[in-house]
Amino acid sequence: MRKKRYFQKLYKYDELKKTYLIEVSLDNYDDVYDDWDASPFKKRDIEDEFNDFVLNSSQDIPLNYDISIVLYLPASKKDYQKEATLVSAYLNYYGYAIERLNKVKSNLHQKIISYLLLSTFLLSIGYFFFRGDQNIFTNVLHEGIFIGGWVFLWEFFTSIFITKRELQEEYRLYRRLYQSEVKFIYYDK
Repeated sequence: MRKKRYFQKLYKYDELKKTYLIEVSLDNYDDVYDDWDASPFKKRDIEDEFNDFVLNSSQDIPLNYDISIVLYLPASKKDYQKEATLVSAYLNYYGYAIERLNKVKSNLHQKIISYLLLSTFLLSIGYFFFRGDQNIFTNVLHEGIFIGGWVFLWEFFTSIFITKRELQEEYRLYRRLYQSEVKFIYYDK
C-alpha cells in the first residue's frame, strides 16, 4: 500500500464525490462575511481570515484533486435563505477574483510584447548604429542602450517563464475554489 501524503492525512476524503473536504466551523453565517463591508449580503466581501484559511487549505491539496467546502453550523442557526445568500456571495467573491486575474494576465501579455519589442529595438540600435570612433559620451550611450536591451530581454524571459506560470497556477487555484461545492452540515450543541 502506498504511503499517504501529508494532505491525505490532514483533509477528509469524500469517497462518493471523489473530493477532498475543506472543513470550516462557524458560529453563524455572518462569520464568513467581512464586517467592514456594508453591501447587501449577496455582494458582500468574504472575510479575509475565511478566504486565507480556504485558500491556504486549497493550496495544500494538489490542483489535480477536486475539493468541497464544508461549513459546520449549529442546528439552531439553520436558514436555507442564508445558505443560498452565502453561496451566492462565495461565488461572487471568487468569480470576481478570477476576473481580476484575467485582467492581470491580459496586462502581462501586453507587457511581454512590449518587453520583446523594446529589447529588440535597443539591442538592434546598440549593435547596428554605433560604429567607428566614438567619444566618451557616445560610448556611455552605447553601453546604456545595450544594458537597456538586455534588461528588457531579461524581463521578457522572466515574465514568460516565471510570472506567467505563477499567475496561471493562481488562476487554476481560484477557478477550483469557484467550481467547488459548498455544503452545510448542522450539529446539535
